[in-house]
Amino acid sequence: MPESTKGALELLEEMRREREELDLLIRGLEKRLGISSQSPQDSGGNASKPRQKISLESVPVGFFHNLSQAAAAEKLLGLNPGQPLKTAQILEAFRRSGMDITSKNAVTILYTALKRSPKFERVAGKAWGLAEWYPERKKRREEPGYETQPEK
Repeated sequence: MPESTKGALELLEEMRREREELDLLIRGLEKRLGISSQSPQDSGGNASKPRQKISLESVPVGFFHNLSQAAAAEKLLGLNPGQPLKTAQILEAFRRSGMDITSKNAVTILYTALKRSPKFERVAGKAWGLAEWYPERKKRREEPGYETQPEK
């Protein structure tokens, strides 16, 4: 066996051992944060897909530190793909994380931030999802002659 092949095989084995150690560390940290994790085998080994789910009750303090409300909402919704949240639920998660939400108009402020951003889609009445979850709606909006109806 050529020397370069031996070196590559040794490197491969070393990286596999490190991956196993990292997987253990990741599972331990997820457990401490209250995040359930599925194994890479369950997700088909696709590392680009989110593998974590987090409940609104287990949002850690500081989770949205230094994020705008829109960025924090995007991060929150991204943790549970395909599960829209109502404005009040999003605000409650913000409060649990320690964000200072004291304005009397907090719901209106968040609603406006989400409505103005193309990253969010209003669904099921008063719930919000990420626009990427609804590709058909985006296509329909891009059709010529499509106009949105003003809200009443």
